[in-house]
Amino acid sequence: MNPMFLRGRLQWTLLAVTIISGGLALFFAQRNDSGVEVVPTTIATTTSSSTTTVYQPPITYVVQRGDTLFAIASNFQVDMQALMDLNGITNPDRVEAGDELVMPPATGFVPVAPSTTMLP
Repeated sequence: MNPMFLRGRLQWTLLAVTIISGGLALFFAQRNDSGVEVVPTTIATTTSSSTTTVYQPPITYVVQRGDTLFAIASNFQVDMQALMDLNGITNPDRVEAGDELVMPPATGFVPVAPSTTMLP
């Protein structure tokens, strides 16, 4: 067999397949434009998120010798005024060693991850 003949025949076959594929693509594209309206369908889903809360008792701190109210508030990352209000302190300079302070929690509750149960 002549290698040039095979090569030429393969090229003609590929050309024929390409032309036929293009023709079919045009034919089916025109059939879709035959007046039939294609409407995209969307499905609306709603999910509800609920959280479970767990109560945590407030943290207490016993004032040590040399502590200041400002330093205690900074260490616990709480607002000093909130700390004073919660513990009935009117003068921040009057905190004595041995006093027990209640730390204000951020919200009083710690959120737990929402349920992963799938809705029907």
